[in-house]
Amino acid sequence: MKNILIIILLFLVKITSQAQDFTEVDKYAMSVRFSSDLAKLTDKLTSPYKDDLSKIRSIFVSLATNIEYDHKKLAKMKSTGYRSKRLYGSKEEIKEQRLAEIQGFVEETLHDKKGVCQDYAFLFQAMCTHAGIECEFVTGVGKNNPAQVGNVNMSSKHAWNAVKINDKWALMDVTWSTGMGHKEDFGKGFFNLPPTTMIMSHYPTDTTWQLLDTVVSKQFFADLPYLTPTFIKYEISDLQPLSGKIPTKSTFSFMGNLPSDCQIGIYKNRVSQNIFAKKVGDRYEIDLSGKSILGIIDICIMHSSGLIQPLYSVKVTDVK
Repeated sequence: MKNILIIILLFLVKITSQAQDFTEVDKYAMSVRFSSDLAKLTDKLTSPYKDDLSKIRSIFVSLATNIEYDHKKLAKMKSTGYRSKRLYGSKEEIKEQRLAEIQGFVEETLHDKKGVCQDYAFLFQAMCTHAGIECEFVTGVGKNNPAQVGNVNMSSKHAWNAVKINDKWALMDVTWSTGMGHKEDFGKGFFNLPPTTMIMSHYPTDTTWQLLDTVVSKQFFADLPYLTPTFIKYEISDLQPLSGKIPTKSTFSFMGNLPSDCQIGIYKNRVSQNIFAKKVGDRYEIDLSGKSILGIIDICIMHSSGLIQPLYSVKVTDVK
């Protein structure tokens, strides 16, 4: 119980994706012509900068902009049960074969400008390493569907990175920052997110890469709300209660840096439930007491232009 309380207190700290303004870095990274030559491309992207954070951001944006998510490759991997090539020999020989296999993934991704999560993560790692920046390949669970809220049996089939910046590890997910085919402004994306935000959607197999003062269980992770990149863009924070399971007829709230001309509404199966948030001080408060509703609901930002964007999702239950 003590550990859970510590984590809850951590979540009450305001969530921000990154205070630094990367406008100019992003503009430069997108202006650099993409090349299949890893060394040439990395050097071009990083040469204007002295600090590692800007170098990493430039690499990150270039990959997120130029590498297309390969849905056909993902379908093929699913059809084969995600089985990888079997390697044989001594530990040293297997290690060499694995390194050669990774190099093959990197070269193929650069050439085809397509890939799945492991390809983004391997390429990002290779480019950071070339730039003299320590980078790790991290695997685990990616909560990518609202229906996964509460499901502790999610499989570990996602990959992302941890990068060392000024002797401190930071978390990055290039794949999820591409939009994976969705043309939408995701803000800074999954770049250098606070560990307390990253754990809401990413559960590493090696719990060291939670980067939290207190490791959380997979069940705790599963029971957290489902967040979207828009959640990060609008700096949604201080969810009360901090749970993806909301009792029916209850009230919940959150904070966020939202446009002044927007409304917050509840949708279920993409249909408005005519339940809207009330602004109480700095908080957006949603009262479910006036309507019977169960199941997955999406908390959405409703722009004056008519655009509707989901922020995060919870599961309304009749369990107190």
